[in-house]
Amino acid sequence: MARKYVSTMEQRRQDARRNILDSAVELFFTKGYEKTTTRDIIVKAGILNGSLYNRFRSKEDILYNIVEEALTDALDQLTELLEKERNPVVVINLPGALEIFLASRNRNLAELIYEVHRSWPTMTEFVGTYMKWANEHLRKYDISYGDDPLSEIKLMSVLGAIGNICGYYANGGDKDYREILTSFVGIVCGMFNAHVFDTAKLVDTICGILENGDLTLYGHRLSDA
Repeated sequence: MARKYVSTMEQRRQDARRNILDSAVELFFTKGYEKTTTRDIIVKAGILNGSLYNRFRSKEDILYNIVEEALTDALDQLTELLEKERNPVVVINLPGALEIFLASRNRNLAELIYEVHRSWPTMTEFVGTYMKWANEHLRKYDISYGDDPLSEIKLMSVLGAIGNICGYYANGGDKDYREILTSFVGIVCGMFNAHVFDTAKLVDTICGILENGDLTLYGHRLSDA
């Protein structure tokens, strides 16, 4: 009986957290991140102040959780296509390429990703998210993302570049993401000493994964955007 009670309470906590995130996503997309207040989220979710602050530290924390969850879910959706390539260089480029791809497809999404990259606290958390995902896939090639003592600083530099690119799309930029990705891949490979003999082919491979993944974010197919 006690075990069932604990399970029910945990489900309620998860449902409450989901309600807050879903309400925030809708508000961020309709009002914009800057114009949305925590009070707006509380009212939209139909909860008390304490219910929000027991689960999230701030609006910034809510945004981080939304973007981190969306990117992690999207990468999971791409796993099957990624594993068919059997290429560690694709692995180290895919998370950043995914952010650039998403930003190029949806201006509102570009704004949200850009906001995450502008925040130092969320960026330090993002580094951990990136490294965890990459190492999970690089282990198959007996490679570790953190072997270089400067790897965290290098990754911070890469994430800064991604943030600026997302800011470009958030502010109306319309350049084909494939062109931008060509330059981005060169930066990443150079930063992490990954040797690439045919950059154009590598970019085509990454774009094929992104475009053929039929991604769904928060119940919406990206191909319908």
